[in-house]
Amino acid sequence: MSIHLPASADTVLKPRDLGQILDQTFRVFGRSWRSLLPIGLIAAIPGFLTSLFMLWATPGMGATMFGNPLINIFAAAELGDFSGLITLGWLMLLYPVAFLLLYPLYKGALIDVAARAVLHMNPVSLGESFRVGAARYGSMLGAYVLLALLWIVAIPVLALAGLVVLAFITIPVGLIALATFTVFTGHAVLIEQKGAGAALARSFELVKSRFWPLLGTGIVFTLLGTVLSYIVVGPFSFVAGNVAAATGSLVPIALTSLMDGLVATVITPFMAVGLTLVYFDTRIRREGYDLETMAQQQAEAGPPGFQP
Repeated sequence: MSIHLPASADTVLKPRDLGQILDQTFRVFGRSWRSLLPIGLIAAIPGFLTSLFMLWATPGMGATMFGNPLINIFAAAELGDFSGLITLGWLMLLYPVAFLLLYPLYKGALIDVAARAVLHMNPVSLGESFRVGAARYGSMLGAYVLLALLWIVAIPVLALAGLVVLAFITIPVGLIALATFTVFTGHAVLIEQKGAGAALARSFELVKSRFWPLLGTGIVFTLLGTVLSYIVVGPFSFVAGNVAAATGSLVPIALTSLMDGLVATVITPFMAVGLTLVYFDTRIRREGYDLETMAQQQAEAGPPGFQP
């Protein structure tokens, strides 16, 4: 990370309750929105691509089935021309693979931008934040691979724990608990320079003595993000659904997906700031760590990333 000094003396943080964390999240976002929104805009790209695909599939509000490219692709396949179907299949395969491979890089950059905002550090270019994320890409990717494997193993175990009959209770409850215990994995990778396995262990260590407060905080932030998103997207989605039902076109649904992406531009960095504040608050409570000292250490450490 480039050398930056705290912008003011109020980078010192004391343990905060939930209300104070929420208030500080809004304050940090309001102060640093110019650096946060660009990274949020990248989070909207999947929604934009989905919208483009839907618009391609239904070129107009009055598109007929014969003007639908998807219908034409399947019709050509019935006549022995599988080129369009193969191309579509490759696109459908590459889209999630590209997303999964690029997500750890994006996550690292997002945490870097959020942490700079929380620490009152001078903002840097988006490219610099992605450079910091790239420096930790291997560990971040490994951590999310381990997380995915952990979730895959957890589902059947939780189903058996509920004797299958009660699996509808044990699976969601267990997965919510697992998500809480692993919530700081990305921060441990980027900020504490941990490896994949060590980052998972570090997240469990930070959460175990604060599980219930952190679970409650997570629920509140999730509800807040959902409500804020619904206020904007809900009415638009309702109208779009009625228009789509009346016209048989996917265009209104595509526009709804586009609107979702625009909302994600704000919600994603807002939630990242909140989680980063909670991460530092947890460290302060457990370790008595002072953010002014942390920021000073980071300024002295220099590149390539956070090294508290």
